[in-house]
Amino acid sequence: MSPHSEPPVEAGPDDIQARPRHTGHRWFDLVLALSAIFISAVSLAVAIEHGRTERDLVAASSWPFLRAVLSNGGGGAPGEDSVVIGVSNGGVGPAKLESFEVFYRGAAASSGNDLLRRCCGLGPSDSDVSRQLAHARHFEITDHTVLRPGEARGAFGVRRGSDVGERFAASLTELRFRACYCSILDQCWVSNLRDTHTEPVKACAEPKVRFDPIGR
Repeated sequence: MSPHSEPPVEAGPDDIQARPRHTGHRWFDLVLALSAIFISAVSLAVAIEHGRTERDLVAASSWPFLRAVLSNGGGGAPGEDSVVIGVSNGGVGPAKLESFEVFYRGAAASSGNDLLRRCCGLGPSDSDVSRQLAHARHFEITDHTVLRPGEARGAFGVRRGSDVGERFAASLTELRFRACYCSILDQCWVSNLRDTHTEPVKACAEPKVRFDPIGR
């Protein structure tokens, strides 16, 4: 029986398995086997690269990008404009905001009132807050929330017209921020919310001083 007439299968005690044909030329058969291995390896590499490309496309289509919100209150009626700080999402995907930090002249503020005491002459007691600000503040929780693409959230604001409010408006240029946020794919970044530079991180760490807008 010639090599080309050999049956393409082998019968075993448990099953029947396909058997590759041989030409009868050892080196030629070796070249064919190596070629098959090479083609399989190339196909695997192409599949892996295709998977990476698909993953990158999905990541790009769900990429969030956070920026600081800074408003000194233009456009409202006299005495009713508010000075507001917060964060907005200018990316194309939702942002899971894990932490939001506020710094005045390099020192972290633990709350809105703490920030106003550092920058703007707010007194230390609750009676000072009531006397100097009355109902002139507003708050919104930012940590552990999700911002939709295009959404802006004011974390803390003070109405202008009071001494504290005017000082707060004048202090905006001295404020710095740091936020850690993640995409829906759990890709995470740390940002100063001021420029386009972001630092990729594996996960968001607990900040040393978390900004709580409603804290004392």
